[in-house]
Amino acid sequence: MPKLHITSPSSLARSIELTDNLITIGRTADNAICIRDHNVSKQHGILVRSGDDYQLHDFNSTNGTFVNGQRIMAVKLQHGAKIRLGAVELHYESIPADAGISPGQSAPLGAKPAEQPTLLSSSGAGRGMSKRTKPEDSAGSLQPGSFAKPIPPPSAKS
Repeated sequence: MPKLHITSPSSLARSIELTDNLITIGRTADNAICIRDHNVSKQHGILVRSGDDYQLHDFNSTNGTFVNGQRIMAVKLQHGAKIRLGAVELHYESIPADAGISPGQSAPLGAKPAEQPTLLSSSGAGRGMSKRTKPEDSAGSLQPGSFAKPIPPPSAKS
């Protein structure tokens, strides 16, 4: 089962099992993963299940989302990916299907992913998916050329 480990700052350190199809990430309590750090946007991004793994989409956050040192708007996460949201560091753990690891065992932290992450460039300004993206990676509720957008909170009117 995929996990997300928040590794810094140490006051936020914890591990989260990823089970839902859509998992919002942000600073406020209305997010599935709440990271109370002033460098994380209120609605920073979303994790979208893609087969056995997840895609990470940035909601055009102020301080950005970085995976393995590259700023991203969307990426299919691979085992061992290092994620940075503002100043907060996270580690994505997902045992690859072909790793030959028995259930209950963990893959070594230094294990190399089978392939490099497929990145959607932030320079594309919402023009669609990178040519490197495979059609099967776009399965799910997000369609090519669209980006997940935060849902505004309900109005205060009764």
